[in-house]
Amino acid sequence: MLVWRATRLPSRHMTAPVLYPQQRAALGAIAARYANGQNRLLVKMPTGTGKTVMFAALPQQLRAWLDTFPARSRGLLVIAHREELLDQAAEKIQAQNHGLMVSVEQADRHAYAGSDVVIASIQTLAARKFTRLHRLLQRFTPRIVVVDEAHHAAADTYRTALVHLGFLPPSDASDKENIEAVYYDDVLALENALREWDRTAPQDRLLVGVTATPNRADAVGLGAVFQALAYNYSLKEAIKDQLLVPPIPWVIETQTSLDAVRITAGEFNQKDLAETVNTPERNLLAVTAWREKAADVSTIAFTVDVAHAHDLAAAFTRLGIRAMPVSGETPKDERHQILNDYTTGRIQVITNCQVFTEGVDLPRTGCILMAKPTKSATLFEQCVGRGLRLFPGKTKCVLLDVVDVSRRHSLQTAAVLYGLPPGLVAQGKPLDQLADEFERFLADNPTLDQARLFENGQHLTLEQLKAKATTFNIWAVKALGAFGVGRALDWLKCSEDEYRIAYPWADGTETVAVRRDLVGQWEVVCTLRPRDFQAVRQRTLLAGAQDAEIGADFAEHYIFQERHSVTRLKSKDAGWKRRPATEKQLAVLRRRGVPFNPRTITCGDASALIDLSNRR
Repeated sequence: MLVWRATRLPSRHMTAPVLYPQQRAALGAIAARYANGQNRLLVKMPTGTGKTVMFAALPQQLRAWLDTFPARSRGLLVIAHREELLDQAAEKIQAQNHGLMVSVEQADRHAYAGSDVVIASIQTLAARKFTRLHRLLQRFTPRIVVVDEAHHAAADTYRTALVHLGFLPPSDASDKENIEAVYYDDVLALENALREWDRTAPQDRLLVGVTATPNRADAVGLGAVFQALAYNYSLKEAIKDQLLVPPIPWVIETQTSLDAVRITAGEFNQKDLAETVNTPERNLLAVTAWREKAADVSTIAFTVDVAHAHDLAAAFTRLGIRAMPVSGETPKDERHQILNDYTTGRIQVITNCQVFTEGVDLPRTGCILMAKPTKSATLFEQCVGRGLRLFPGKTKCVLLDVVDVSRRHSLQTAAVLYGLPPGLVAQGKPLDQLADEFERFLADNPTLDQARLFENGQHLTLEQLKAKATTFNIWAVKALGAFGVGRALDWLKCSEDEYRIAYPWADGTETVAVRRDLVGQWEVVCTLRPRDFQAVRQRTLLAGAQDAEIGADFAEHYIFQERHSVTRLKSKDAGWKRRPATEKQLAVLRRRGVPFNPRTITCGDASALIDLSNRR
């Protein structure tokens, strides 16, 4: 017999939280996108900025729309990734919606048949080939579905759940039990299937994914689930708005080499990594750095595996520091006791393995010790986010980043939190200050190629970069690679995510850019910059292209049809490109400080360098 257990919190003791501007903005963006015909939407907000409170307000925000459906067909279903998130979400949703019945569907807890809101774990819904989800849908009809920690949403299990909920085509259903990631090779097929599905898909329901995913590289496959990024609130903005404390990063460099560590599904192979980094010498180095930079500060350390968590805790304990390891193997009662001891100050350091990346609020944390190297910017920001929440008397979070030698692999470091190159080392400097100084450095050195600044896995301070800029010419025009195959026009590669072509037009210079958006799709944007300092005019010619080649085909068709007079000038085989550079071109390059060989530079070379300097 099933036992129905509902979580109804006593509303008379609750006060609905006041929404912050970014939460109201996110809700407004969701409503506007839905009104415009999109019903699978992604919201990006950093850890600690109120994602749960935001989506808890969806029933109130969309009340007029929900009231157009029968009373028992207005449900809100929240799908969470970890058990710890369920009760937190239930409490916040109940506080925001006093008159609604909120239930939890997880393990031996079953949602009440009259529930208005159900919070469920993805593992429970997927149990026995989604039998649990089907039973839930027999007594509960969700109109709004929220996927928390939505960077997991492209995984097989999530997509299959969304098929059963009517958001994705039946072809997306899978028997696989993967809840972590989607393979790169799967993405194109999934996105192609979605284009057909969207023509006839039901529009009487709303899917909202919330995530702290910081960049496109870690958002692989999200374009195969969501139609658009409805709202984007950055970590940098949250710190500036004083909703989070700023991280103060310190790099702890080791002599440990990661070059022999294999890569599995885009991340370090965890077995190889643990064997490489869990050494007495490296653990002692981490503890010594902690004593120097963050002694007496409540600290969460992130480790590779269970043995690493125990060994690092033991290294702290040997030096008289109260530390305890926590992992998925820690019994629940023991874990709760450790967390209680930490929040009351009886334990100073918790060394955790894959427990605190999501779903745990420990605001007293004033130091994050990253003893676990990662290639994932998402994972790095999630870990750091555990230390950025506000707490009485707390003004900063010390970030100790244990960085190993890595010539073959790209490591994520504190710099990526502000969109800076991962090889840029702060060493105690606030990241907003570092970002401003780095921007001025690039303005003073417009010819620098950032991709080569940190070659061979180097980690450099800004002062070291300035010294390098005075001794090395690292200017380079990037090769187009596969993008250039079959192109008729002379494109410039700005990065892996952007290609552009510029030409004189009307009263200024017009640029057509093919670039990738956050959900991995490509757009074509046309920008006209008048010479007389009038306002820049910009318009999007194409959005949602599946690859750069589609965007380039569209862009070239536009130029040949609408800007035909410039096609001879911008042809990649134009004869003028082989002529010696003109004095006017050379004067521009000299004025901008662009290095060149005056004996060999051609008109085409000079044009590419001028375009690249315009981009920077």
